Amino acid sequence: MENLNPQQKEAVLAPPGANLVLAGAGSGKTRVLVHRVLRLLAEGLAPNRILAITFTNKAAGEMRERLFASLEEGARGIWVGTFHAVCARILRAEAEAAGLSPGFTIFSRGECLTLVKRCMAAANISEERYPPRSVLDQVGRRKTSPAEDSEPAPFSVDATALKITPAYERALRDVGAVDFDDLLARPLQMFRRHPEVLRKYQERFEEILVDEYQDTNPAQDELVALLSRAHGRVFAVGDDDQGIYGWRGARVENILGFERRFAGARVFRLEENYRSSGAILGLASRIMGGAGARLEKRLFTRKAAGEAVCYLAAANAEEEAEAVIKRLIESGAGGEIPWGEAAVFYRINTQSRALEEAARRRGIPYQVVKGQRFFDRAEVQDLAAYLRLLIRPDDGAAFSRVVNRPPRGLGPERLKAIAREDASGVTTADAEAALNEGRLRGNAAENLRLLLDTLKALTSFRAGPARLIEAILDRTGYRAWVEGAMRGSASVERRRAAARAIEGAQEFVAAARAFEERIQEEEGVSPESDEAKTLFLEELALMGEADELSGESGALSLMTLHAAKGLEFAAVGVVGVQEGLVPLGRSKDDPASLDEERRLLYVGVTRAKKFLCLSWARERRPDGKKESWATRPSRFLEGLGPELIKKVGDHAPAQRRAPRGFDSRRDAGDSRYADILAEAKAAPHQKEKSAPAIPPAALGPFAPGARVKHKKFGLGVIRSREGTGDRTTVSVEFEKAGPRKLVLKYAPLSPADEGVDGGENRAV
Repeated sequence: MENLNPQQKEAVLAPPGANLVLAGAGSGKTRVLVHRVLRLLAEGLAPNRILAITFTNKAAGEMRERLFASLEEGARGIWVGTFHAVCARILRAEAEAAGLSPGFTIFSRGECLTLVKRCMAAANISEERYPPRSVLDQVGRRKTSPAEDSEPAPFSVDATALKITPAYERALRDVGAVDFDDLLARPLQMFRRHPEVLRKYQERFEEILVDEYQDTNPAQDELVALLSRAHGRVFAVGDDDQGIYGWRGARVENILGFERRFAGARVFRLEENYRSSGAILGLASRIMGGAGARLEKRLFTRKAAGEAVCYLAAANAEEEAEAVIKRLIESGAGGEIPWGEAAVFYRINTQSRALEEAARRRGIPYQVVKGQRFFDRAEVQDLAAYLRLLIRPDDGAAFSRVVNRPPRGLGPERLKAIAREDASGVTTADAEAALNEGRLRGNAAENLRLLLDTLKALTSFRAGPARLIEAILDRTGYRAWVEGAMRGSASVERRRAAARAIEGAQEFVAAARAFEERIQEEEGVSPESDEAKTLFLEELALMGEADELSGESGALSLMTLHAAKGLEFAAVGVVGVQEGLVPLGRSKDDPASLDEERRLLYVGVTRAKKFLCLSWARERRPDGKKESWATRPSRFLEGLGPELIKKVGDHAPAQRRAPRGFDSRRDAGDSRYADILAEAKAAPHQKEKSAPAIPPAALGPFAPGARVKHKKFGLGVIRSREGTGDRTTVSVEFEKAGPRKLVLKYAPLSPADEGVDGGENRAV
């Protein structure tokens, strides 16, 4: 306890019951969580009676390391993991009550995305019109946010998600799999149907500790409430000022309403910041001072004020990138501050291009932290599928993935002939039957027989995940295939891809070896057991982006503000701190969204320890476009004086103008720039007088909201109407053709008598 400050010590010593620790940025919340666990153990609570939930595997690993460093064997038995990992463990133990097979598979996001695309294709739904990733997100939101069970708007992504959900769920059931959101939804369903199972876990866990409570969604909040109902012992740590995941279902209201949710809850505040300089912390506090609903905290630091925060204006994105990186170098990055301790954050991924070019010109090593997770890499998915087949030979999705990797003359058409149905669900049993019945001949049959024999031999090979993966690489010919492509392909890009695949396979083996060491030390599980193989695949499937950032790369990190959460760097740049980006244009009319954008900037600012540079560009040009348009500084920095920020360059807002040749339908439809365009085209200093509203009844059958038919475009909904007489135009959102603007007098429009999708949603 001697290493804790008074506020931390008070929280650690909190009496049993509901306790909320409001931990400001850099205030030592992980230390408090670890010491709380140590305190509970010192008071005699058995390790297996403690449940500690984090939001990333990285955070869970850090907590386990600290506990084992203090207790060694005494920490064995504590449940430490993410919500998804804890729920997966419960579902494994209670598979029958949950309606699952004990060996169920957890599909990665990439595998779920493949299922969604297949379901959309079967329903003749355009991927261009409805992005599969957005559809998958919405399918998941409906599982974890019961409030979203309402009827969706016609032609929306939500409506598409609702339409394909039955087929998507059937596809998961057919292969014995669950997705990420099932891991949260299914335990809740099980607890409601089987109160005796719920009582078992209520009695099991005498104290539940939850990190990052501001990031919980409705399902996670409900799980904590159910598991703690018998004793009310919840130790929640979080910071409402860092609630930035509302777009993916998190509800900052869960932490704001904690005292109402858990009766008699005590609140503790950690307000001493150990990370940032006084100047950086002062700016962060002023940024959050303009927020709406929030729990009051007064952060302070004993560190010196340090260098003033720089806010620079540049002519365009290219000059902005050059200027920010130059400032980082001047602050010591690449010298006394290693490049691995420096980062630049941005709001949307496409902003990284200018930064990458600037880093390359200066010969600066960099890594872009984004998008594809390690587990979603093709070679890792392939090897994981082979490993899954050794555990579950009837895993059709896994067999279909690897049967032709490396190529064996067994493409989709051959698989359809083998299974006589969907080629995505071919099992080893189907393959055996096809060979026995002579439905496959020649080299294809010989290759298939060789693969089946190899899988049988590997199944009987008793080894841990690391040695098994090595054996898979050698015995299936996978390693030889990739190495051959690296040496012999005529395509430079293919050679590079093959080299990356070899590197990825080696990383996969290394990850398996590290897992074996940890699982044996912490859980006493033999690496050679089937349980170890299952747990290894499960851990990989549950890994997130934040778990995979290499802190030892020695490279400048480029990432979105969202990806920066939970990290810290000595020197930080944040680009695009301007209207349309921070905040995004779509949030300007929604106070809750605007507050989340403010919190996002706060998160970015508080990642910096010594040096911070913010920037904006007076003009932005989307990739591939010739035109650009003007913008202005972020409202979040308005009114801040020289005591908080040092302005560099011309910060006067440039004159607003739409670019020449601007095509509103084409350019505004580009999701990457729609928000910037909306913000750029708006002119806040020129308030237009709104015309008096016309009652919809006076507009006849073509009022906004009316369903219509078009001879060419099909069914649609009128979104808006402008003009009068022969000049009347309507903007129509068509189900298949997308948005169209039509002159009402000449457009072949007629009222639609039937509803959308063959009468599923009748016209009102």
